[in-house]
Amino acid sequence: MMSVKEKILLQSMLNTLDRQEVVNHYQLLKKRTSNIDVSNRLRDHQGKFLPYDHQMEESNSICDDEEIELQRNFKVTAIPGSYNSYSIDDKMKRDWSGNIYLLCFLGVLIISYIS
Repeated sequence: MMSVKEKILLQSMLNTLDRQEVVNHYQLLKKRTSNIDVSNRLRDHQGKFLPYDHQMEESNSICDDEEIELQRNFKVTAIPGSYNSYSIDDKMKRDWSGNIYLLCFLGVLIISYIS
């Protein structure tokens, strides 16, 4: 039989080995992933990255034929008193349909309460 001290020591050694295994696994994954320089990578007219094997001529002919509606509008303003700092405000169209449904539901509840 093991004493309590031996059990505690064994448990702490097992925990240390588990942590070391996790660290080794993380370091192995970190070595496998490499940083890819995307500064020269092509982008489409919306600014999204194109695949590495993509031909730009085909992209231009496809994009010219289609009209793509932007979903969001951004407003970029410089922050006064700072160097190269900008505030980006995202303007999205509001969806009022939920509020209209809520008002109709409240109207039905009020009418049913009155009658």
